[in-house]
Amino acid sequence: MKSRQIESGLASLLEEWQSADDLRAILPADHAAIRAAEVPRALVIELLSRRESNARDLYNACARLGRSLADAGASPSLAATTLDGAVSALRRASIDLDSAEAAAARASLIEGYVAAILDAERSAQKKVWEYPACSVRLDEKTLAIVAAYPDDDLESLANWAARVALGAHRDGVERVIVGGSKAVQSELAHTLGLIGITVADRLPARGWLRIPFWKIPRS
Repeated sequence: MKSRQIESGLASLLEEWQSADDLRAILPADHAAIRAAEVPRALVIELLSRRESNARDLYNACARLGRSLADAGASPSLAATTLDGAVSALRRASIDLDSAEAAAARASLIEGYVAAILDAERSAQKKVWEYPACSVRLDEKTLAIVAAYPDDDLESLANWAARVALGAHRDGVERVIVGGSKAVQSELAHTLGLIGITVADRLPARGWLRIPFWKIPRS
């Protein structure tokens, strides 16, 4: 019976917190984000309501809530103010939080939100350098590839080179002109060579006799 009362009380606190966030939402995506983050939100309100809860567990839960809000497209304003609704709901339930604890929980939530935004931006930057976006077709069998993958991690770089090489191989590419930073260029050239694709760092020079100057219109 007591556990049911606790669950009922937590559900009431959660509903009140969500309602407060709906009122402070400024974008249509905020309302969807409020519902999408219900699971980590429920964990946060449960830990906040327990006076004996472990601080690390609370801060980790807040960071997870921040990440969930970011992944769901919540506005920075909602992320920065959402914990106010939880504090108000708990206060009306005669549960007062220490101001330092509330501040630390809010900071953890914001850290999680910002970290998720930065991760998404890094992921978007990396997609620009995936095959075939990083390449230009020069002829039926030749590509030019810009090797500028923005990651210094050797394993990540090797995986990228493998994806590019396999993509080029599937498209029947036999020759690749590679340009870019030396480390990335070297990794890509090595991987392309392993699957039999010829690699160069410049186009072959063409003599002036090959230029169809007789086709140039005369003024």
